[in-house]
Amino acid sequence: MNNHCHISIISTEYDNEMNAFNLMENLSNIYDPRQSGKVEHKLSDILLLTICAVIAGAEGWEEIEGFGLVKTYG
Repeated sequence: MNNHCHISIISTEYDNEMNAFNLMENLSNIYDPRQSGKVEHKLSDILLLTICAVIAGAEGWEEIEGFGLVKTYG
């Protein structure tokens, strides 16, 4: 069975900190099973938005959506 959802983050002595670029790079490596013709937003963008919204205090999909709308449209 192919496990497309496995993410591994490897630290080296030169790069011990997770930064936004590394996070986005790792999120971009997650397999997206959606049909490409029906995709409006990249999975990595959705996941990053979700992580940021939850860190900011969002408690559910409606609040995550609201966070995204505020950040997109002000």
